[in-house]
Amino acid sequence: MTQIQPYSISREFKAPRALVYQVSTDPAHIAKWYGPAGAVVIHSKMDLRPGGSYHYGLRMPDGMEMWGKQVYREIVAPEKLVYIQSFSDKDGGVTRHPMSATWPLEMLATTTFDDLGGKLTKMTVSWLPFNADDTAIDTFDAARPGMDQGFEGMFASLEAYLGTLA
Repeated sequence: MTQIQPYSISREFKAPRALVYQVSTDPAHIAKWYGPAGAVVIHSKMDLRPGGSYHYGLRMPDGMEMWGKQVYREIVAPEKLVYIQSFSDKDGGVTRHPMSATWPLEMLATTTFDDLGGKLTKMTVSWLPFNADDTAIDTFDAARPGMDQGFEGMFASLEAYLGTLA
């Protein structure tokens, strides 16, 4: 099996850690900023506990709908979330990536919230293919630039949303 390094991206936000964590774990807040640039959240339902899940739907700027699901493995408020990230259908069933048949079905995801002091928080998202074959791992590894673009857009949306709460 191919060995791979996790994908990881970070952003510092001018907001206290408790607030960044709150807007990342409350579906009403998440609906205001989640997804790549231009995406609109059309469904946001969460059961925030180990074994619980977050099921969401996004409408992309071109009108395409994408659905996803996170199943929580570990929650350490307000420091860390560990979950399995998957694409899903509107009913929450795990599906393949709508634009990549070889994308991993599951990703082990970790989001950390580091208190940098002075009402500054560093959020880091790390993904690693989970239960994936070599083809899925290769697809994941080749997609790093696209993941950068998607997360940068999402972080910009989060930063703008946090600015409305100050």
